[in-house]
Amino acid sequence: MIISFSCHQVNVGFSGFFSGPIVCYEQLLWRCCLRKTDYLLVLGMVLLAGCASAPTQEMSDARQAVSAAHDIGAAEHASDSVKHAEALLNKAERELALGDFSEARDDAEAARVEAIKAQDIAQAMSATKQVLQEAADRGVLSAATTGLYEQALAAVEEGRVHEAIRLANEARHQAEQDLNLK
Repeated sequence: MIISFSCHQVNVGFSGFFSGPIVCYEQLLWRCCLRKTDYLLVLGMVLLAGCASAPTQEMSDARQAVSAAHDIGAAEHASDSVKHAEALLNKAERELALGDFSEARDDAEAARVEAIKAQDIAQAMSATKQVLQEAADRGVLSAATTGLYEQALAAVEEGRVHEAIRLANEARHQAEQDLNLK
């Protein structure tokens, strides 16, 4: 569809941007489009400015997750994950100080995820260790249960988090069965 305007002298009585004579409809159309483009440009800049703000919430979340990992004893059961989370958090803090907000945000989020992983491992391994100790104290701990726990420890060392948690839960369940059978 082709739209054609013929140029006629038009006087527009608006104040500000549109005041003054406009030679043709094309100029009026151009000024309206330019005005809308200016608004879109300002809107885009505002949105980008929001993205470039300091990642205070992400940093806070990461600090809390690392602290919680320490509180539940994750350093004992998932020391590599805790150390990695701490290293990522320290890196994020350095990047934040340098004004590299995007990298700081990414590293803070990675630190939070790593700390939560450490918490999950610690909770599974700690609960399993308690039940295994009770079964050992009563003299009913089976070799199969011990084997599952050792496999869980190996999986933690190799960084296979989901498998480590699964094996720890299986070992705990088996130890509970050992306790109930005797």
